Amino acid sequence: MPIDASTATKLGQAIERLAREQGYYGDGLVLRFLPGEYETNGIRVRPRWHVVGAGAGRTTIKLVPGARHRKIKSSYYSVISGGWGPQRLVRRDFDNLRIADLSLDCNWSGMKAVLGASLKKTSGVDLLVREALVERVHVSGFGAQGGRPSWREVFPIRVISGMADNSELPGYRDSIIEIRRCIVEDFVMGPSAGTDWPYCTGIMVSHRGADAANGRLSVLVHHNEIRNVTNGIALGGAFLQRAQFYENTVTNCGIGFNFDTGGNRGVVIRNNRFIDCVGGGSVNDGKAFEIRDNTFRLIAPSAPRFAWWHNGMRLWDYTRGILVEGNRFVFDGESKPGARGILLHGKSVGLRTFKDDAGEWQSEIDPNRFRNNSYSGLLPNLAGPQKPGQPMHLVVADRSVHLTGDGVPFTWLDD
Repeated sequence: MPIDASTATKLGQAIERLAREQGYYGDGLVLRFLPGEYETNGIRVRPRWHVVGAGAGRTTIKLVPGARHRKIKSSYYSVISGGWGPQRLVRRDFDNLRIADLSLDCNWSGMKAVLGASLKKTSGVDLLVREALVERVHVSGFGAQGGRPSWREVFPIRVISGMADNSELPGYRDSIIEIRRCIVEDFVMGPSAGTDWPYCTGIMVSHRGADAANGRLSVLVHHNEIRNVTNGIALGGAFLQRAQFYENTVTNCGIGFNFDTGGNRGVVIRNNRFIDCVGGGSVNDGKAFEIRDNTFRLIAPSAPRFAWWHNGMRLWDYTRGILVEGNRFVFDGESKPGARGILLHGKSVGLRTFKDDAGEWQSEIDPNRFRNNSYSGLLPNLAGPQKPGQPMHLVVADRSVHLTGDGVPFTWLDD
């Protein structure tokens, strides 16, 4: 049936009425937006809801401030959100959600101008679900306050199935997430002064609490475009046990990918193109990754604050069992800077540590492996130098390398 969506207030009232009539945990419904421009104070989807437009660029939904924002004074608003609450009763799982064929304007500037200091972030899609598909969605206008760590990073598209805090949010045993053919575009708006500037992870997925052995687990991020996010990260994940990132195109961004939260493992990053980015990717506390057949074309950082990103790939603290194979690393700068193709450093790199039956800590070698990669315009790859007591293990082609932690690095150029 048609609903009146001529104003943000009317759209909100209509959605709330539909939720009551259909049941907050009912069989679901489809909100289909015709071509045009709409305003919302935020669309909160329920289980089994689909929000569908006529196509990105044809249907645009813009986040605008309203009376509810001024009353609640939350710090984080999204154009479309759902699942953020302790819902673990029968039929209350947030499953079969679909967001498709829309342009979402997060309107950081307009929201901040009205809500002031209470607002810290605005984003496009923010879901905590058991099962969701996000496809052909264009997100722009996102921003963050910067300053405190919790205010710095915003997620234009975030789909997760569990959180890492004590808020009693659900951690689903199953995690079926797919994000495909979406576009995240534009720099992260917010203050540019100071050292704790805002940034983003353009597409973020997570499934803390998922049961990889007994539950259904499928996380796919593919055929997306992330472009012109010059002060942000394109792709990332947290607490992943199994996920694939493939056939994505990242252009003119700060860094292509970053995984540094929750001991991610079983992540495949393949056949992606990272073009005109300051850095290719970074992994911290990651295990059993496959990073293969990607193209990394780097540019020099435009400001000193981006220099940390400026390597083809950085693998550091507690990384092990990572395969880097068949990638192409190219630096297109006019002069040769300090960028490495691959940089390894930090604690327990290439080692698995565990407690034996007697409760004593043991370690075994689980090296990161590098083969059949090509490099152009970059300094030789570097492992170390390590601090005393920090050994490192890696395999280059068929050559095993063991660094003792005496501060002597290992460099190589060709596999």
